[in-house]
Amino acid sequence: MRITAHTRVFGLLGHPVRHSRSPEIHNQWFAQYGVDAVYVAFEVPPSSGPDLAGAIRALGLAGVNLTVPYKADVLASLDSVDAVGVASGAVNVVVQEDGRLHGYNTDGAGLVAALRAEFGPCVAGRRTEVIGAGGAGRAVAAGLAAAGASTICLRNRTIGKAEAAVRTLRRAFPQTVFDAGPLVAPGSETQLVVNCTSGPGAAVVAALDTSALGEDAIWCDINYWMDAPPQVEILSARGVRVQTGLPMLLHQAALAFEHFTGVRPEIQMLGGDNRAPGI
Repeated sequence: MRITAHTRVFGLLGHPVRHSRSPEIHNQWFAQYGVDAVYVAFEVPPSSGPDLAGAIRALGLAGVNLTVPYKADVLASLDSVDAVGVASGAVNVVVQEDGRLHGYNTDGAGLVAALRAEFGPCVAGRRTEVIGAGGAGRAVAAGLAAAGASTICLRNRTIGKAEAAVRTLRRAFPQTVFDAGPLVAPGSETQLVVNCTSGPGAAVVAALDTSALGEDAIWCDINYWMDAPPQVEILSARGVRVQTGLPMLLHQAALAFEHFTGVRPEIQMLGGDNRAPGI
């Protein structure tokens, strides 16, 4: 890679970010497709959140990914937001064009693409539960609704937060039945569970009794950096289909890369195995 004064700079903004594999993914794609750009991780302290949009403009960053805790905070400062970003109240991609900032959310679509790549059609018509009503959980719920999930229950430790998210999602996706509930164990009728919690929420999820889930169900945990995501090993041993967060990471990154460059990368170019990207 030859960096010059013309090299465009992209990056990840969040706290923390040192665990992220996004720089590996995007820089490998930049090299593969001959894009004069570099992607770096910026550790941004929470106190600087209100200044993010101004910093992107002032530094001339061509585009960024956003992770916790900034997916929702930046919305009011953007010049445009895509439909999923509006519905979920969060964006994870911001592209700068002529000083204007455009926000997108690729989390939900990335998850759906990852599930389809491994399990085939498994969202449309399904009864689903999303654990966590933060930016990632709301985006995942929006993505599942857009893909035709019949019912979606948002479960959260603070039920009021889940109820507020459901009210917004119902307006955006009237064809889907949404509900909000406390963080309790999924029932036997649940066909797909996506865990979007992290930090202290992991212990709560680990304590859930998931024995009611049938072998035809799918459990997905989007926290790709965790060595042992809660419930994954237990459910896998029982024969329940499971997916970790790596496939979603890669598929949402591909969609973000397309927003950044106009190029849709070939995901298998990073290793060929969508379950464990070789990067």
